[in-house]
Amino acid sequence: MGERALLALPFIGILLLVAGCAIFPPEPESQITGYVTNSGSGEPVSGSRVFLHGLTTNFSTVTMTDSRGQFKVRVPPDRYEIQLSKPGYAGSWVIGLNAQTPTEIRIIQREVFNPRWSTRPPRLELRGVGDGDRFQGEIKYRVEASGENDIQFIYVALGKTPGSAFLTAPRQIFQETPTTGDQTLDPAAFGARGQTTFEVVVYDMNGNRTHLIREITVVPPEGPVNPPQELRAIAVTLGQQIGFFGIDKQAAPARANLYVELSWRPSGADLTGYRVYRSFDGESFQPIAQLGAGQRFYTDSDAALAVGRRVYYRVTALRGGDESEPSNTASTRPLEAFDVRLISPADEARNIPRTPTFRWEPTRKVGRYQIYGVVLWDTVLGDAAFWVTPEPPQFLINRTSWRWNEDGRMTATPWETLQPNRIYEWEVAYALSVDDLENPTAVSVAANRLGLENEKIPIRAIGIPATQNFSFTTRD
Repeated sequence: MGERALLALPFIGILLLVAGCAIFPPEPESQITGYVTNSGSGEPVSGSRVFLHGLTTNFSTVTMTDSRGQFKVRVPPDRYEIQLSKPGYAGSWVIGLNAQTPTEIRIIQREVFNPRWSTRPPRLELRGVGDGDRFQGEIKYRVEASGENDIQFIYVALGKTPGSAFLTAPRQIFQETPTTGDQTLDPAAFGARGQTTFEVVVYDMNGNRTHLIREITVVPPEGPVNPPQELRAIAVTLGQQIGFFGIDKQAAPARANLYVELSWRPSGADLTGYRVYRSFDGESFQPIAQLGAGQRFYTDSDAALAVGRRVYYRVTALRGGDESEPSNTASTRPLEAFDVRLISPADEARNIPRTPTFRWEPTRKVGRYQIYGVVLWDTVLGDAAFWVTPEPPQFLINRTSWRWNEDGRMTATPWETLQPNRIYEWEVAYALSVDDLENPTAVSVAANRLGLENEKIPIRAIGIPATQNFSFTTRD
């Protein structure tokens, strides 16, 4: 235990002749399927050159990502390094992918921050953790990173690829430093048991990325465990791409985000973790994440998720060496992204009545229910904002117009009508679509400018600004 692994960046050439005898690469018997995206939960990266090299077989091949950011290559069983390159993009390097059997890998390749800076991924030295090591209790380790650019982030986790906290918590993070120093990692915090992976991801200041994978074994205590209860899955589509600096990025629609939020209720107080399983046919479930005992939520942002494609989940609980039976099965079908277009009062319109009717329309009808909230700003009063529509948590449902003070809540107040000859601004600040109001399993968010939470839609609120903001002037 404690094997030192020093990783060098240059490509490894293939030796074709030894002592005058030709050496032929082994016949492919396995397969690597890759999904390449530009950042956490976003767009695929197409046309990226993919170089794969077997670390013991010396098998090498080159391919390209397709329009969906995917590649698929038949390879001999081995551990592999994968290097990606594309003009205008940072370099991305994966080291130690185990492809003894057909396997999948999610890879981030970010657009380069400064095209004049180096696009070579950082070099890594991992101390304290080697392939095949066995651990019981805390794992002691140290990461040293170096490269032609300064190091920005070092992420460390067990059983998953670490990145942004929103998408991949728990994980350890070290910022703007080339070393973690001497650290410890508790497998119980990740729900790790048996054969698992120790994974390190490093980014430099130009977006170059290196991802190191080590196969290890965690020896846990033993004991019985009951399954989690009330598993719930909600697919979330964001109409505007949010730059999650994460790893398990998914091939969402262009300029959008797509992920699934899972939540459950624990079945015991002395658990050591959870394991999340996913299926696309409702029958064949594969493990996708190991979590710590304190986790009650998980965000799946995998590239295999797609609008309209139903996905199923189960969660098991871990206590020592035992794994529970699976929880109930929760499923969801992600909705399309949409936006809202303002109609009236039109932008820069004049002589508008002091009790105007506000009208808008969605760019496409998504889900069974559309929920809207309209906000008005008085430019004279500065930041003063008024809810044109009913105030949260009421909102409007399946309505795309509302007359000022239509519900009479401003009657007998100074805001019963708008002020004369005054400039106002308005926007649809809250626009969501859901598949069901009482028990939603899919949500599409066009705007949530104020980061409001809706008690009937239990998803984490993210501030997404409206794409349109109109101004108008009232009549004298």
